[in-house]
Amino acid sequence: MKPTPKIESTPTEIPAQEAGEKSAYDSDHSEVKYQNLVSQLNPHFLFNSLATLESLIYSDQRLAVKFLSQLTRVYRYVLTTRHTKLVTLGEELCFIKDYADLLQTRFGKGLEVCLTVPETYYSFQIVPTTLQILIENATRHNLTDPDSPLLVTIKIENQRLIIENNLQIKRTLEVQNRQGLSSLRNLYAYFSETALEIQQTPEFFRIVLPLL
Repeated sequence: MKPTPKIESTPTEIPAQEAGEKSAYDSDHSEVKYQNLVSQLNPHFLFNSLATLESLIYSDQRLAVKFLSQLTRVYRYVLTTRHTKLVTLGEELCFIKDYADLLQTRFGKGLEVCLTVPETYYSFQIVPTTLQILIENATRHNLTDPDSPLLVTIKIENQRLIIENNLQIKRTLEVQNRQGLSSLRNLYAYFSETALEIQQTPEFFRIVLPLL
């Protein structure tokens, strides 16, 4: 009777559980990157930005130059971090200042973005363009009226990052995929045991992010 041949696994073989976790991570990470690029590179965002730039060229050339510089930095950040798992909170906030300025130039007094994060937290890490996704969601779902501005606040509470906005929901909302926020929550689960929280009251909507 011939002995049963011994089957050995190759060094490159990935255990089933680890492979499954990696596959799930890659799926969520890819979805978030997709949402980032779609929100930044979609024709509406680009059209609105170029229309604003064209208007500024005729009305305020100095501001037009500043706007173009901010737009360039926004695109550069999105494209250079699309394969990066984490960036520092300081880097993300620097990007958000440019992004918020672009939106405020477009919405005028209808939008206010308030950053109150102490520099002592800048070395913590965050998933790239997390804040952009959340601010984009706020402006898409809520009215930006000069008489009743949309206020987005980014701050620290209990060692966690808070992104909060007042609720003034649009009567007609764009049909859109909400997978981005769900994938973002799943993605943070790979980096922290503290879950991303979504909280809503009749007056406010807030996201509570763990600092990594």
